[in-house]
Amino acid sequence: MTFLFKKSGQPKPVMVPAESRSAGSAAHHFSTLTGCLLLLLSLMFSAPAPAFAGNFSFSETDSEGAYRLTGRVTDAETGEGLPAVNIQVEGTFRGAITNNDGFFDFPVNELPAVLIFRYIGYETRSVSFTSETADQLVALNPSAIELEELVFTGEDPANHIMERVILRKQMWQEQLENWRADAYTRTSLSNNEGIVSISESLTQTWWKRGEGFREYMIDQRQTSNLLADQNFAGTRNLPNFYDDEIEIAGFRVIGVTHPNAFRYYDFRVEGRRYIGNQIVWDIRVIPKTRLQPVFEGTVSVLGDVYALLEVDLVPGEMIFFPPPIQEFGLRYRQQFSNYGGDFWLPVDVRINGLLEIGFPGFRIPEIRFDLVSSIREYEVNIAVPDSVFGTQRRFTRLSEPERARLGRSFEIEPEAIPLSEAERLAYETIDSTQTISDAFQPTGFLARIAGEGAVQTGPPSRRGFVRNTEWRPQLRFNRAEEIYAGLNPRLNIIPELSVEALFGYGTGSEDFTWGGAAVYRFPQANRRLSLRAAYTADTRARIPSQQLGFGAASAAMLLGFDDYFDYYRSERFALTATYFFRRTVLENRLRLQAGFISDTQRSMPQVTSYSFRGGVVQRPNAPIEEGQMRSLTLNLRLGDDPAPFGIAGSSSALVQFQHSSEDLLGSDFTFTRINARVDFRIETMFRRRFLANTLDLRLQGFTHSGDLPVQAFGGFDSRLSLFTPFGGFRTAGNRIVEGEHGAALFWEHNFRGVPFELIGLRRVARSGLGILVHGASGRTWIGDDRLQSLPFEPFYEGRWRHETGIALNGLFSIARLDASWRLDRPGFFAGISIARVF
Repeated sequence: MTFLFKKSGQPKPVMVPAESRSAGSAAHHFSTLTGCLLLLLSLMFSAPAPAFAGNFSFSETDSEGAYRLTGRVTDAETGEGLPAVNIQVEGTFRGAITNNDGFFDFPVNELPAVLIFRYIGYETRSVSFTSETADQLVALNPSAIELEELVFTGEDPANHIMERVILRKQMWQEQLENWRADAYTRTSLSNNEGIVSISESLTQTWWKRGEGFREYMIDQRQTSNLLADQNFAGTRNLPNFYDDEIEIAGFRVIGVTHPNAFRYYDFRVEGRRYIGNQIVWDIRVIPKTRLQPVFEGTVSVLGDVYALLEVDLVPGEMIFFPPPIQEFGLRYRQQFSNYGGDFWLPVDVRINGLLEIGFPGFRIPEIRFDLVSSIREYEVNIAVPDSVFGTQRRFTRLSEPERARLGRSFEIEPEAIPLSEAERLAYETIDSTQTISDAFQPTGFLARIAGEGAVQTGPPSRRGFVRNTEWRPQLRFNRAEEIYAGLNPRLNIIPELSVEALFGYGTGSEDFTWGGAAVYRFPQANRRLSLRAAYTADTRARIPSQQLGFGAASAAMLLGFDDYFDYYRSERFALTATYFFRRTVLENRLRLQAGFISDTQRSMPQVTSYSFRGGVVQRPNAPIEEGQMRSLTLNLRLGDDPAPFGIAGSSSALVQFQHSSEDLLGSDFTFTRINARVDFRIETMFRRRFLANTLDLRLQGFTHSGDLPVQAFGGFDSRLSLFTPFGGFRTAGNRIVEGEHGAALFWEHNFRGVPFELIGLRRVARSGLGILVHGASGRTWIGDDRLQSLPFEPFYEGRWRHETGIALNGLFSIARLDASWRLDRPGFFAGISIARVF
């Protein structure tokens, strides 16, 4: 049986732009980084966006709250409150737990009622309530405790005990067909100054063999700084430690009751206690492996019944995150009960954790998070309404009529687990202006630079033109324009419409740049359909790079390296329609883009060879075939754009068609060109980890028919000075490898920190350092006649290029060092790049 199923994806990496951006854009990316890293918490708690129920039919429960029994459970000798005491209505599946201070708030439907209070290490007590009570004191007497060290002459009995636990579990799980339960869940976030936010939910959860889980939100409440759709309290992603495998923050962890648990764990009896008059064995869980994600801690097993009563576990040392996650700590506690029956079901889940995020110059304050969930009102092996599993959505927010019919709300059961004093104060004092982003503002010189240099004026506002505009300055240096300075402001007029402008000047070319564009997103199509019209007079690269921009090329040229691009002047009108399809079965977005382009193109001469080093003579800027190119374009993209420089792997595909015709479109050129790129990510080893060992593949190719002008050639990236990003030939330098046709394969296998772990350098692995092996193979083709007629010397070999190498990944948390060898002829290069983070 699986109690609460979780299928979590990895957090999306923050995309770093290829070209240098404004300080305002830097501020935006720091803000995005903060938000994305905070969302790492959702790996424990999050779920797909909730949908609203339609015509569903649920099993109705008796309306709760006819009577309320409140009080506190304490140690009879010390008077201290006892946390998470298991409370059950005698003879039923109804239950609850106390809060951390021992307080309870228990609604019952009728009186008299008998509540049974159970707690390991204490005598079980039954209390009869004949009338509604407030502040009832229930004192539990400690039972005999045997926590002294036990000495066994033979095999430690822990192995025998756990074998029986696993066997008994398999027996009763075969008889479990379905269940329904009511749950209350509360989560809170805190920083060093106290609680930042609280979210609570009342839900109804169903499980059915072969169907998994469905959870329905009945009621919710949260502090006023959270919106309703930001309330992620619920049971759908919480662990059940009776499971064979348990999803923890993206790791698939071997459970302590897995059939093969003895391959991964050693068990040792630590002591004996009692619950009532029944013996409880406390068993230490000791990881046996250092390479697979496992738990450590203790489990408590009920005597001759051989059932888990309680677990107190933390993730083993293998469960860690590379930088910028500096510290990640979790503690899981959970209790189980059979309510007098055959099936042992979770009573609660309690999670405490902390998260520290940062790298040199940038740190987010420590994030603490706490969750408590009480699961009760079980009904087992019942008739399940067809409507419950009539949807594939695991989480649904019920409509008002359905909520009313179920008879549960926070008005009826205001404190299913009583709030602590700190939580009550948070509800009273936190207002809507105290956002979570403000509570976790980053510190450090990088955060200050980003904040102080901000140019972007933020989201749309009603305070006028300037407040609605994003100002995007442009600055570049190349041998065709010399110094170019410009501005590309963008104005969000309404949510459906945005416009932008472009103007600038090149000092060497003495050309002005100007233009504008407008984008309209059709609300009738839920903004999945958009139309863009643009007119620009600007400088363009003869062969665009897949990932390097003018800013990076400018820096390399100023340092004395070859200019990466060739340039031409373009005066272009473009009309483009884009449509986003719904997510496919592969859970990737499919995007179709069609357009018309009319582009007047002319050559640009070289005007400078200046560099800081001096004495560098740049190659002449390649002339193009001048004229007017009119073409139809069609692009089909599956999945998101790959992260730049290979900082994160993904699976995606892109196919681009361009057709230019003298007869059909009145163009000066007639050709059809096709470009394609496919990215694959394959998990190879240690797939139970949050970040498994992965093989990333990129296949690229281009071809054409007709008379292809040189400004429509294709190409493959190479290194840029010392910069050796993924997706380029690292042993070829500072120019795009070009041709009329081309095919290439780029690959990297990321072993992460496993090689260091295998030789005992676990501290090195935890620092984020890892090993990658990479390689590339490919070539381009230019016809012999065409090659001889070109008025410039292309960067072209006319043979296959093969290379391989090794990289040390994660230097200073953000960089990598690459060493690459050419295989088809002598050649070696060492360079640096951005670290592959995910």
